[in-house]
Amino acid sequence: MEFPRWAIPAAAALTATGLVVTACGQEKAGAQRNAAAGTRQSPAAAATSAAPKPEPEPTTLEVASVTRLGKVVTDGRGMTLYRFDNDTARPPASTCEGACAKAWPPVWAGAAETEVKGVRRSLVGKVKRPDGRWQVTLGGWPLYRFAKDASPGDVKGQGVGGTWYAAAPTGKKALTAAPTEKAPTEKAPTGNKPANDRWKGWTVVRAKRDPRLGLIITDGRGRTLYRYDKDTSRPPNSVCFGACKKAWPPAVFNGWKHLKLEGVSKKAVNFIERKDDGKCQLTINGWPMYFYEKDARPGDTKGQGVGGVWWATTPEGRKVMSATGNGNGY
Repeated sequence: MEFPRWAIPAAAALTATGLVVTACGQEKAGAQRNAAAGTRQSPAAAATSAAPKPEPEPTTLEVASVTRLGKVVTDGRGMTLYRFDNDTARPPASTCEGACAKAWPPVWAGAAETEVKGVRRSLVGKVKRPDGRWQVTLGGWPLYRFAKDASPGDVKGQGVGGTWYAAAPTGKKALTAAPTEKAPTEKAPTGNKPANDRWKGWTVVRAKRDPRLGLIITDGRGRTLYRYDKDTSRPPNSVCFGACKKAWPPAVFNGWKHLKLEGVSKKAVNFIERKDDGKCQLTINGWPMYFYEKDARPGDTKGQGVGGVWWATTPEGRKVMSATGNGNGY
């Protein structure tokens, strides 16, 4: 992992730890005082109970590179920061309390503005937790550390419970490292491996004229791309999970730097982050794209019209309803 140099004085580390303990202690003491309202206290006790809660130390959000995950967000000490699927970003809300918050300590928002290095400031905010304290958010998602991460660069929290993920600089989940930026080279086919596997790791969308359906879109290997009537395009959303996902594998979006289009406008292309596994799925004009497991060869369109809800797709994202060869979908 690449991260900036820093030194952590032992006293500072103890101070940071003591800060949390002291804050929790004061909250507990406050509750006891409320329960014992009306009883006499010594001047010393009154002064102690009235002491203000210490402000959290300023937080810094930095970007570091992890071999397995690519770019992730860390704090000023290089510790990986995480997000939780059970939280929400719109509106921002934290659902991690009690024992959860002990295992996943929240990143506290101090009075001072959160410093950023490699992170867009417009994505950084804060949210008020159920206990009244403020927590740093990125892209609306509350941020946490993982108690089992012992050293800078650790990512032991990645994928825990299928709900915890390192935060990418955009606030999205850091799932897998992006393919290295390298121009694809032509390779001779080996056995049953097609020559156009040179686009492996890329998202390729091509407009192709099918003799029966007209103009449709395929991937780089000629596999037909489909859309699903039960999904939505505004907002883009997939409802195909479990057995549906097995029969209709989502078309993966591998990033803008690894996108190749032929006969398809870039304005029509985008992606969504799937709710089940967090992977990025290709969308055309907002519609999530899929393959059909029974399409065994390039050019197959066996998924066309299945269940009256699955359709081959035009370059504009419209569904192909007819088999007249004119390519006019809607």
